[in-house]
Amino acid sequence: MTDENKAFYRKHADTIWAKRFDAPDPIRRHAHRTQYAALIDTLGKGSVLDAGCGEGVIPILLAERGRASVGVDLSEPNIAAARALAAGRGLAHLATFEVGDAERLPFADRSFDTVVSSHVLEHLPDFDAGFRELCRVARRRVVVALPTCLNLSAAALLGGDHGYWKFSKRSFLALPWGLLRIIGHLFGEGVQEGYAGRDDLPHVWRYPWVMRRCLRHPEFVMTSFRASTFVLPYATWSLPFVRWLERYRSAPFLRNFGYGSIAVLERKDPCQEGKLPVG
Repeated sequence: MTDENKAFYRKHADTIWAKRFDAPDPIRRHAHRTQYAALIDTLGKGSVLDAGCGEGVIPILLAERGRASVGVDLSEPNIAAARALAAGRGLAHLATFEVGDAERLPFADRSFDTVVSSHVLEHLPDFDAGFRELCRVARRRVVVALPTCLNLSAAALLGGDHGYWKFSKRSFLALPWGLLRIIGHLFGEGVQEGYAGRDDLPHVWRYPWVMRRCLRHPEFVMTSFRASTFVLPYATWSLPFVRWLERYRSAPFLRNFGYGSIAVLERKDPCQEGKLPVG
């Protein structure tokens, strides 16, 4: 990442809790809460690092379950907000945070049993370098969540809608235009959306097969790949059906159509033998 972009992210506040986890819109709230719950379910036992933790959602949710973890983020406002929230909930002894660069994590090799990265790598110009850094500090497991684009909600955003959770005049054109963009980039890596209103900031929605290919590492094997959620754009009435469908997020065909995807990789150590790779 360029120095200019890093300077932006150091001062950028995500407001993840207010905009996403506690979003007033039911579709958006469901999408993010479902994703975080799915991530936490994959973490296994032992120490946890959240690399690119934002405002500390994952470490704080873990702390509420009595688990300790560490969160690192480049954004100073994000870390300040995470520390304040953890302290306010009496969880600062379990959820600890520090400012740090996900491309150069301030930890020794194999420092944590599990390293989780939730919607971070798509922001990096050098995806591979960021992924290798996650693997470097992971003792056993790496969990990666990324935005994937074979989903109508993703198409709405990629078509320029203000949000997949609320229909507007813009939605009439946004959804078909987003689908055309997804089809048009089908033989590439994904569709670039930009971030925070800036086209020069990377934020790539990858195809599921590209995500699986990008997450190959000689020391790890992918043991799980699933959709984060199947939310449909604008259709609050569809949430009961979506919740039912999400029971099949790991199904070989359906897993490719999530609004985001989650991959679990485990280190190829003797203690990890018997794990079957996921294609």
